[in-house]
Amino acid sequence: MKKYVIWSVSILAACAIIFLATMKIIDNVKEFKKKEVKIEKAVSQEEKKEKEKEHEEQTGYIGGENELGLKPDSAEVTVVDVMHKMTHQKVRADDKWGAYPITPENIEIVYHIVSNSSFKIKGDLLEIVTRWKNGDFSKADEDHNYLWRYQGGNVGEAHGLMSPEEEAEFIKNNFQK
Repeated sequence: MKKYVIWSVSILAACAIIFLATMKIIDNVKEFKKKEVKIEKAVSQEEKKEKEKEHEEQTGYIGGENELGLKPDSAEVTVVDVMHKMTHQKVRADDKWGAYPITPENIEIVYHIVSNSSFKIKGDLLEIVTRWKNGDFSKADEDHNYLWRYQGGNVGEAHGLMSPEEEAEFIKNNFQK
């Protein structure tokens, strides 16, 4: 009988310990989930702030000018600079300085100058501006990086195209005064 009582008490004690341990684990899991939710909210808010900052960097004012300032005898370096700054309307890049609007009129001005030039990279420039003249800006980021590298760029490489909404905001912020 004594063994029966000892076994019974031992089993009850073991059950109590298991029960208490299970309750502690459940509490820890609940606490962990609360902390996890707080962390997810904080990360979500941080991601939202980063996206807003990125949006502002891509669409904010960067010194947009409406007049190209080109002449029929403009130098290659000047035309390349204008074309490079025209791409800023279309591309996502870490840094962008200066912009000219991509309009049919501006494209025609650049096309006329390039086609009548003897520029060192006339063929490449003509290929780019002809694509633009045909309304094809699908490679504007590649065009940007070509022109940027030709100018010796080391900061501000393009990494994709802006969405139509971002481009509209960029135009508003840089060219509609």
